[in-house]
Amino acid sequence: MSVTKRIAFGAAANGFSRLVTIALQLLVLPVLFHHLAREAVGVWLMLAQTSALLFALDFGLGAVLTRRIAQARGKTGTDPNAPLGGESLTEIADLVESGRRLYIVLAGVTFLVSALSGFLYLRDLHLVTVSLPVVCLSWGVLCLSQAFNVWGQLWYCLLEGVGYVGWDHFLTASVNAATLAVQIASLCLGGGLVALAVITALGIFAQRFLLLGFARRRRPELFQVRGKFDAVLVRGMVSPALRSWITGLSILVVLNTDQFFVASLSGAAQFPAYRAAYLVLYNLYILSVTVAGTSAVFISHLWQAGQFAEVQRIVERNLRFGLGLMAAGGACILLLGPRLFHAWLGPGNFIGYPILAVFFALLWLEAQSNAITLASRATEDEAFALWSVGAAVLKIAFALMLGLRYGLLGIACSTLLAEACTNHWYMVYRGLRRLRISFRTHLLTVVLPVATLFLFVALAVDLPLSLHLFTTDWQAIIGGSAIAGTILAAFIWCFVLEPGQRERLFARAPWAHS
Repeated sequence: MSVTKRIAFGAAANGFSRLVTIALQLLVLPVLFHHLAREAVGVWLMLAQTSALLFALDFGLGAVLTRRIAQARGKTGTDPNAPLGGESLTEIADLVESGRRLYIVLAGVTFLVSALSGFLYLRDLHLVTVSLPVVCLSWGVLCLSQAFNVWGQLWYCLLEGVGYVGWDHFLTASVNAATLAVQIASLCLGGGLVALAVITALGIFAQRFLLLGFARRRRPELFQVRGKFDAVLVRGMVSPALRSWITGLSILVVLNTDQFFVASLSGAAQFPAYRAAYLVLYNLYILSVTVAGTSAVFISHLWQAGQFAEVQRIVERNLRFGLGLMAAGGACILLLGPRLFHAWLGPGNFIGYPILAVFFALLWLEAQSNAITLASRATEDEAFALWSVGAAVLKIAFALMLGLRYGLLGIACSTLLAEACTNHWYMVYRGLRRLRISFRTHLLTVVLPVATLFLFVALAVDLPLSLHLFTTDWQAIIGGSAIAGTILAAFIWCFVLEPGQRERLFARAPWAHS
């Protein structure tokens, strides 16, 4: 499988995993409400929301370990199917053994921190229909499963580092679906919180052994060389890992703290419509950076091999795809406006065009900086931590000042202003410079075509809306989405796909064989 096909597969697998996650969330909630008391449902949802803890206690190790494995893989060449050379195997073996020991320590830290924090919180929890020992036992099982999950992160790093991008998402989504099916069966048979926690833990165990078995089957040579713990290698990973962790944590603060300011400054009743407007565009943003995220390990391979022109080609293609998707989807959402939110959530749930436009500008710029920095960081350029911390500090300061004066619009603008003053310009400047792409080239080959796409979609969607060709909101949503999707497909065909790819797709079309 070529690099391009592996990137496409990884992006598709990532998208599949996200869709499965959304479907699972929609499916499990009504079953929980039907078979458990309301208090028990609330306790379970509270206990299950622990994924942020795993991120916080990873300390950036996963990103750096994956990148180092990818760089070691790149010393053998850039062909994903080529056998690994002796130097690469030895270096990867040392990285795996060093990572294994580090993850054992992090697993212990995860268990102790999560168990202690849970005990301190749960002992003050006022419960009426649910027994406190049952809650504590369920939490203890989940803490063990979290620790085991941290330990198993090593195999995610190994698979992605050697080029099997997307398989971890596919396998994890499959196990999650099976876990959900067993949990639903348990609820129907009268199972409670402990049963749900045990099934969750068993699912995590299954993920770990499934990933390990897949790695052994696909790359048996990786397990034939016994590595050693390398203290020098570990010390070399500490600084970039901490910078990566600080960068990610700061961006999380910038993009995911609006609810606290909305609740304290404007009241919680206004938050649902505000959050709904953000989530529509945020989900579009997540899809837009999927290909860039999938490409990171291959960029590490190519950079290690000195193939800088190929790196630039992949980055520019990723930017045109991601920013084009944001532009086309964002233009459609902006033009549909109240029609979309009234049909989806009911009347009175449209937050207004000014806030929606701010969210679009924020997330389009975020997609640009994210795609560029993912590529730059894949070359071992972890230079964004201080700027990200600055963005988090500015976000809090701007939200307090602008929120008091302008309400919800001020809170939305605070995020855009904080990012514009820091990450949105510095990440683009630093990343393009690191990747040896001139800003003029970026403007001409990426920004200009994407801006043109935005205008075309906006005009094409606005025309039937202005002529009142759609009689209902749902007709407008379906029709507008179809128009935007068609124009986006033409854009991808002309500006994202390469001539050889277009020829192969055209040759496979049904009319080519008629």
